[in-house]
This record gives sequence, C-alpha cells and structure tokens, in this order.
Amino acid sequence: MLYTIIVPVNQDYNILNLFTDSLLRTVVPSTQIIFINDGSGSVVFQHLDKLKQEVGEGVTIDILQHDFPLGCAVSINSALNLAKGEYIFFLDSDTILQPHWQTMMKETLDTDITIGMIGGVLLYPQTGGVQHCGIAFAVSIGRHLFLNASPDDIPKETFSVQLVVFAMFGMKREVYETIGGLDEKFFNGYEDFDYQMRAREAGYDTVINPNIQAYHWERSSGIHRNFNRKNNLARFWKKWGSQIEADVWPFVFSHLKEQLHHQREYEHLPMIGIDLAEVRSDADTFWSKLDEAGIAPLADVRDYSNRFNSNGAIWLPQVLGKELIHSENRLLFLVDNFTRLLENRYWIEMRHAHRAKDLIIDLYGNVITMDRIYDGCWPGTKVR
Repeated sequence: MLYTIIVPVNQDYNILNLFTDSLLRTVVPSTQIIFINDGSGSVVFQHLDKLKQEVGEGVTIDILQHDFPLGCAVSINSALNLAKGEYIFFLDSDTILQPHWQTMMKETLDTDITIGMIGGVLLYPQTGGVQHCGIAFAVSIGRHLFLNASPDDIPKETFSVQLVVFAMFGMKREVYETIGGLDEKFFNGYEDFDYQMRAREAGYDTVINPNIQAYHWERSSGIHRNFNRKNNLARFWKKWGSQIEADVWPFVFSHLKEQLHHQREYEHLPMIGIDLAEVRSDADTFWSKLDEAGIAPLADVRDYSNRFNSNGAIWLPQVLGKELIHSENRLLFLVDNFTRLLENRYWIEMRHAHRAKDLIIDLYGNVITMDRIYDGCWPGTKVR
C-alpha cells in the first residue's frame, strides 16, 4: 500500500455518513483505510462494516473496535501498528473532503527532504471562513492562523508552520519510524502538537498547502476533552515551552506590508494606532515590533483596551464615541480578532470618507481594510 488513512471515530452517525461519503469519493487506489470505532456504538460499527464490504478496487478497510472510548492517542497508536502505507494520513470523522487532497499532500511532502508533515486548510461548513490554517505563536499563546478570514486572503503558496491539527494531517512513513507513536499521557488534546514537536526535534518540518481545503464540523472531540484541557496544555508547555518560536509576527508584518503597498496614495497621511487588544503582552510586543520594523511610522498610539468588557463584539461608538470619526489621519486598529469589530456599521458609515485607508490588524495574522468589514458579510465569526 502506498497510503494509509487513519480515522478515529467517536461521532454522530449522520455527520460520520457525510464524512465517509466524501472519503470514498476522493480516495485513490493503493490505500489502506483504518477506522477506529472509539465507543461510538453498534450503528456506527454497522455503517463502517458495510463500507468495508462495498469499498472499491485498490482500497482496503480495517476496523478496530473499542466498546468504550479510549481517546485519540490510544486510537491512533492502535492503528499505526497496522499501517502499511509509505504516506500516513490522519483525518477527523467530521471533515468533508475535496477531490485530489490525497495526491496533493503526497506531492507536497515529496517537494523537500526536510518536509515530514503537512496540513490542509480547514473551513467552517456553516460559513466558509478559515477555521484552521496552521498554528502560530506570539508571546505565550498559540493561535489558528488567519482565523475567520476569507480563503482568498490566505497565502497562495505552501508555507511552513510550527504545528497543524490532526483533523487533516499527513506525514511520511519515515517520521513514524523515527519517533514512534503518540504520547498517550495526553488525553484528547495536544497529543498532535506534542507529536509534531518531537518530529521537529528530529529534523522534520511541517507545512500548509493552501490549495488543500476541507470542511470541518467540529461536532465531536471525544470524551473529557474540556476537563483535561488545562492538564494537557500544562504538560505541553512544560515539555516544549523553551522550543516554541514566536512566529506569528512575520505573517502579520508581511500582510501589513502588502496592504500598505496597495495604499501608497495615503502614505503622506499620519497614522494613529488604536489599541483594542485584550491580550496585553502580545499587544505590547506588536507595537514594539512595529516600531522596530519601521514599515508604518505612527504619529501616536492610543490604548482603549480598558474601555470594554471581555468577549463578544467591541462597539466603537461606545469605546471611541465621536472621537476620530472625522479625523483625516489613517487609523490602524489592533484587535485580538478582527471579527470583534463587525458590529460597527454606524461608526464606519460615519467615517465613510476615510474608512478605505483605515487598517485592522489582529493577532491571528489578518490585516484588512476597514471598508471591507463595512461592505460585506464575513465568512466566519467564531473566535478560538
């Protein structure tokens, strides 16, 4: 077998049915599929067994059965013991796959000897916005790159990241042979990040190919995930904190340079920074790095971060009032995620003469002009 696809299943039947339909429509020959029914019950087992009988030529299906959920790491390790493929993929059972994902992953992995792992771009089925495009870090927080952005706004070429989620993941077999299985002390969380950090330590890189896209429902994450989150996160940072790189800033500043290039007609106008970010350590780092980069000289930076409550929308009429509405200066907003400014049609309408030159930067790597928020409906709003 050239390929092995591993799918842990702790899932609602209807969502699983959508996934398996997309999988069998897109899978290529010379593929071994291993399902792990991780306590999903008899209906799911019957469905998987039916697929096993009906699968097309060149594709085999194996089913591992857990009467009760044992978690993601245990499930994947049990399947890795049976994996025959030279390329091994992990998929969540609530993704909706697009054609050619499998061969594109293989071809991308083959482009460089140092590339050992790959992820695709995951989109919200409800909205079409970016749900996951790799993980980037600032001071101490890992964020989903380009969260909620339009897929048209992400990089067009394959790029390196520190981590991707296992919801859609591929690796060369040599990675598994080098570092072995997952650490089962991580229970339903961060076992994927730990695995990639181990692989990075062994010299393998992880990349995102933005042409590989899938929908991801996020409808089931396995048992006890929320309860174990703090423990998993603490174990991850204790183990890898000294090796994590603050890599979100190159994404932020490359996007900012691109936007400023498109706005050269406004470069003579002073720019005022408007700080609306709640994560203060990251906000302070951003303004410091922006000053060091010298790409957007600021006349002033004004901190309004203490004028609103946490979570949800930030209402500019409440935070800024009439201040700055008619200013001819360019405004550069910093916010945790740009979607928190979506509910400001009135304020932006009042600033209609200037909004095309105002920029919004967020800590997920997005940089957009204010008028784009005003003009259209954004594809995503969930902040992770």
